[in-house]
Amino acid sequence: MNMRKRPNLIYVAGMIPVLFVVGLLIFLTFDNLLFSRAVYGDKFGNAYEVEGLAAILVNLGTFGLIVWLSSYLAFLVKRSPKLMQLHRAAGVVSGVFIAVGLVYGLS
Repeated sequence: MNMRKRPNLIYVAGMIPVLFVVGLLIFLTFDNLLFSRAVYGDKFGNAYEVEGLAAILVNLGTFGLIVWLSSYLAFLVKRSPKLMQLHRAAGVVSGVFIAVGLVYGLS
């Protein structure tokens, strides 16, 4: 048996829950974007809701996190330095968008 094919099957099986969660995140973020709202929670159980421009920034930041995760998963497969640069840049930009949106919306 070719041992090279086994890990690929394991990775594909492990990707099913990841793809489900990402799909759910895309759906919920798109729904929030359509209604110009963003609801954000922290680990302490606090929920923050922002509307308008702040919501657009937070939702774009959330889409940036999806790009961040996707670029990392692509990096794991291809091992390309450009994918790692995209991963880092998307993380920074999305984090800034979320932070600015929350600060603007909650102030």
